[in-house]
Amino acid sequence: MIFDYKDTSKEHLNAHIDHILDVMQEIEPNKVTILTGGNALGKSLIRKQLVFSLDKKLTDLGIEHEKRHIVASTSMQLRTENRSEWGALSSAMHDLPWCSTADSSVHCIKELLRDDRTEKRFYVIDELEIGMSREVQVGVAQFINEKMDQLLEKSWGLLIITHSADVVKTIKHDKFINIEGLTEEQWLNREVEPIDPEDLRKWATELFCAVREREKDTKEAKKDK
Repeated sequence: MIFDYKDTSKEHLNAHIDHILDVMQEIEPNKVTILTGGNALGKSLIRKQLVFSLDKKLTDLGIEHEKRHIVASTSMQLRTENRSEWGALSSAMHDLPWCSTADSSVHCIKELLRDDRTEKRFYVIDELEIGMSREVQVGVAQFINEKMDQLLEKSWGLLIITHSADVVKTIKHDKFINIEGLTEEQWLNREVEPIDPEDLRKWATELFCAVREREKDTKEAKKDK
């Protein structure tokens, strides 16, 4: 798909939403997948909706599972939003004021992948590089590699969402996906072209509205059946 931040027409937005749904279908159980793409192109939307596609794929494979327990993830959103349903634990995953941002990122990843987890999950690590120097990014990627065999034995797979070339180069993976359609080699060696922050803001706003409208239409269509 040819993507353009400056094109916020209804046709382009809806085509991009369809593309996001197609990309989500490429993420398979029992594999390590790396997902890359520009800002506001739908990576976090994929993380949020992944439970539905994985539920169907696990069902098709005849694997018993509980839908609400399929995905376990860590992300910047989970680290900053208020989780009122957790009550007194609503800030359990928030960054601690006395820790560096990198240390908080590492803590979230280790909590997600801790050895005492017993129920199977599909793990998602969204932007593990937050606050990390390149050196720390590589160190954390190596830590994940060391746990990979054990992790895959007790999980339904792993998705790494990242903007970091160092993470892509270091983490062992079965599949590389780029929302703009680049191969791994093309993405790693691409020429960086600047994006106007105002174009990004407008695109993100319009995409959010288009997704919300699509969800509304889907719900209404289900009611009419």
